[in-house]
Amino acid sequence: MIEFPHLAPGAAALANGPNHTRIRAIRSDRWVGFDRARRVLRHLDALCDHPPTTRPPGLAIYGHSGMGKTMLVEKFKRDHPPTMNHSTGVERMPVLAITLTSRPTERRIYGQLLMAMGASINERLTLMELEIRTVLLLKSNNVHILVFDEVHNLLAGTPREQRVILQLLRYLSNEIKASLVCLGVSEARDAIAGDTQLARRLDSSKYLPKPAVF
Repeated sequence: MIEFPHLAPGAAALANGPNHTRIRAIRSDRWVGFDRARRVLRHLDALCDHPPTTRPPGLAIYGHSGMGKTMLVEKFKRDHPPTMNHSTGVERMPVLAITLTSRPTERRIYGQLLMAMGASINERLTLMELEIRTVLLLKSNNVHILVFDEVHNLLAGTPREQRVILQLLRYLSNEIKASLVCLGVSEARDAIAGDTQLARRLDSSKYLPKPAVF
């Protein structure tokens, strides 16, 4: 075995591994925190510690494509994984995240939330039944933060469709007293501006910097 005193123990062990293991590790995603990303994570941690209120604070995160917004969410989810209280049998899922589809609808969002909680989906349910089931599960799972990635996809819908989805996001936040975190490119700000109350709640915004060009 070759010694690598300049490497951390985990990296040294990997360096001594077979080629396919090292190649796989090189191709894997890696979290590399930079100052602004760490500040955003601290803000998200503060939201996790915020007590339930009738108007939960939120956060909007904007940045160019490829700047690591989704990776940041994955890091945040790893830092706050689901836990189970074995004495009571109650599961706590502090962070629930979904990515808005190319043209989000109410049914799609409810379906995505149910899937993210590991619940089955009955396509025969009416919209009201979907809403009731989703809200009950969000409450029973003690979801504290709702994360919606690719919020700029709202702009693919008509103005009416955009208003419906924005009202849905605000309704979910109010109903389960959870903070909203919305991510997207700069156009996401235009999408959120379609609902004044939601925009005010997400007034606290963070920007991930544009990559430098060399």
